[in-house]
Amino acid sequence: MILAGVEMVLVTRIPVELMLHLGIGAVSTLVFSGMLVVLGLVTWFTPNQHVITGSFAGFIALGALILSNLGGLVVGTLLALVGGGMAFAWRPVARPPRRRRGRRRRHHGGQEPPSGSEPSPTPDPDPRPAEAGAGVAAPGPGSDRPPDPAPRPGRGPDPTAS
Repeated sequence: MILAGVEMVLVTRIPVELMLHLGIGAVSTLVFSGMLVVLGLVTWFTPNQHVITGSFAGFIALGALILSNLGGLVVGTLLALVGGGMAFAWRPVARPPRRRRGRRRRHHGGQEPPSGSEPSPTPDPDPRPAEAGAGVAAPGPGSDRPPDPAPRPGRGPDPTAS
């Protein structure tokens, strides 16, 4: 898309004053080529927008074919259509997650564990055994409402509960 915009501008290397005098055909070349360059940069730097930018590039290429010197002597239109189609069909690949660089955990006393031994597992933050109603939201402090009962297995929601 960027190459198509640059090609359209290079085909019409005339001063801006003369472009304004020639009318819409010359000015639209600058507008269409500028939009194609911007769409190419947006696609490059924000790949999540590839569907929108690819679609717009195709429409701009068809408009440039009609309004701006056959779209840069047809070469600019073809480049924009190919670039827009490639951007539209592109599937950005997610980057692999970065590894965290952390310090080694030290055991009590500041001594490293002997080589070949594995570090001890992290203790469970809540050593209490799980209760039957675990995971059920309890009302906040100061609430007069009793806690919601635990759902019964094999039964749907209580139709009388409001």
